[in-house]
Amino acid sequence: MLQEQQEEKWINDIRKYCQSLNISINDLYKIVTDLKVSPMIRGKAFEFSTYARLKQILPGEKWMVTKPMMNAQTGTHDIDIKLEHKDTRKIISIECKLAKKGDFKVLKQNKSGLGQKGDYLIPVKCMRSRTTKSNDKALAAANKFNVSLDAFITHSDQYRTSSFHVVATSIGNAFYETGEDEEANISYRFSPTQEGMEFIKKLNPPHLTEAFIQEFVYNKVYLASSFDIVVSHETGIICGRKKCLDKSNCGFIPNYPVINFGNVQNLESTEVPYPKNKWIEIEKCEAFFEELLLKL
Repeated sequence: MLQEQQEEKWINDIRKYCQSLNISINDLYKIVTDLKVSPMIRGKAFEFSTYARLKQILPGEKWMVTKPMMNAQTGTHDIDIKLEHKDTRKIISIECKLAKKGDFKVLKQNKSGLGQKGDYLIPVKCMRSRTTKSNDKALAAANKFNVSLDAFITHSDQYRTSSFHVVATSIGNAFYETGEDEEANISYRFSPTQEGMEFIKKLNPPHLTEAFIQEFVYNKVYLASSFDIVVSHETGIICGRKKCLDKSNCGFIPNYPVINFGNVQNLESTEVPYPKNKWIEIEKCEAFFEELLLKL
């Protein structure tokens, strides 16, 4: 009975929403599945699912987890998820980003600042959606980032460590591709390559049906501190911007920082792949956050 009431409320809410924006209910499915729209919906859905996971994992007597509803303007940055440590009142901001679509890869050769031949990599799409075009706003943003105007323009769509404290990502998107269904409708589909499926099986999912594996990899969420994914001497990450004048220490976060799982083929049959750079599973987040507090 309760479920039926919730479903009826959900349907009424959808009707009211469509009416308020003059959207035909008959067109709603086509709108939300449009290739321009669905990535935004999936990204926003990941914010809410990560928020729910953190609420479940972190003890409420120590941490306050909130999902601020903000309307960020150019020059300011919204917070996807906010953690407050109750004892110290320190705030940790979390940026939610999906893995780069269809870009699970195995390195074919050693690459400085990225990994060694045979390493399994999942790039994370991590870039600013609001770029600054006018000179006045660019200069203001450069001052805020404490960099020169030229450096800011070179890296205008990139974050700094001051933009957020932690990035959270689901690796699921790395196994999606754009394709056609039987009716020639173009959409996103969960379609891992053979190498990708071998990697997923190494992660030890309890069931191997396609629907379960799709949900399983979506729920494989990893976290990293902004300090650990920035271009710097400490991280060894190299900037890929051609015009960057300090490729080993520019202080910007690459558009696609990678989770490096190492050479999975070298693992024992019972070993589960784990990042060899400083990404951690969301299940281990409390110790990670407590360590991060010491740097804030």
